[in-house]
Amino acid sequence: MNEKTREEIALFRYGLIALLLNGQVKAKDYFKELEGKIHSIPHYGERKVAAKTIQEWLLHYQRNGFNALKLKRRSDRGGARRLSSDDKDRILEIRKESLHMPCQRVL
Repeated sequence: MNEKTREEIALFRYGLIALLLNGQVKAKDYFKELEGKIHSIPHYGERKVAAKTIQEWLLHYQRNGFNALKLKRRSDRGGARRLSSDDKDRILEIRKESLHMPCQRVL
């Protein structure tokens, strides 16, 4: 997921909590109003958002600001998710020995 998409999602989240931050609505009434409502969320499409989720976004924003509303990057980004380091090393050895063999076959 690129930075622009992460920013769009954070803006969407901010849009839902903005009324609560400004004190324009009472939390209980606002959550009741949003219950069951379908939202068009960037990258994810149309989804329902639980009141508990909105409360978490509000808390994250209050503690850490706008960047807390952005999706976190995966900790295993750029690496294989299922292979151990021994498996990776063995695959590299096989690949060096058999350069003509396709990668899928090596796996």
